[in-house]
Amino acid sequence: MFVADDRFARDFYRQLTHKSLMDTLAERSLVAIDPRNDPSLTVLSANGAAPARLTLARFHAAQSCSSPTIVTELVLAFPPPPPPPPGGAGGRSTPPSHVTVVALLDAAPFAVGAGKLRPRLATADALALVRGVADRAEVVTRGRQLGLLHPPTLDADQAADAGEIVALRTQYAVGFRATFVAAGENKTDTTLISGVAVTDPDLRELHWVVRPQRLRLRRGMIASPRSGEGAARPGMRYSLRGAVTDAVGGALLLVDQIADVSPRDSRATAVDAASRRVIATQPLALRCP
Repeated sequence: MFVADDRFARDFYRQLTHKSLMDTLAERSLVAIDPRNDPSLTVLSANGAAPARLTLARFHAAQSCSSPTIVTELVLAFPPPPPPPPGGAGGRSTPPSHVTVVALLDAAPFAVGAGKLRPRLATADALALVRGVADRAEVVTRGRQLGLLHPPTLDADQAADAGEIVALRTQYAVGFRATFVAAGENKTDTTLISGVAVTDPDLRELHWVVRPQRLRLRRGMIASPRSGEGAARPGMRYSLRGAVTDAVGGALLLVDQIADVSPRDSRATAVDAASRRVIATQPLALRCP
């Protein structure tokens, strides 16, 4: 796990050592600490929520991990899951290798499996739902009227003209990245609309978890902010990676925020579906030595 945040790094290092991280990093660019009390946390993935304990913390100086901030690297160990209850179907919540995860660092550790979810939609119904949510987003973003350029496919790794469906307990979460074009417009430069919603299959009770936004595409990439908008937050594509039930039964959506213009701003996030609050975040584009 990686956390790219100066304040977190300083506070966490002081918690572990009672010393100043800045003084230590002035002498060397990488500091490794063996935690004495094995602090615990919760790791979220599409498999569920799994408790883990910290076995090693590494602190990388600013700029050493393709990040302008200090990066804290957390090496975690997962205890074996308890046996399932008699007659139960215990869920596996420990994440497998090579999947995106985020961690809850400020909450008591807990374990939650997938639980009972709505049935998966047939492919045709899933594609229709992605398209319906994308069309609804075109309306609510309140720009000039646009038409969908290509029908979406189901692929969480495709940058445009794609979406994904994740079944929740009573509804479905929908992520999408759809390109649109105005009638008669040059199709080289188009408009991307991307967002995440929770809805019923008929779109009667649609709730935006990540509000959709219109972004100009130039040759398939999100255009950089104009000169007068240099400090503006870069536009994002949103990809839905899964969902987890939190400790009180709510839904946390695992959403990748992908920035074309500034890859180091890309994040894997856990977003509370009801409040839209980002409760955990993990950098996606770090390269640490």
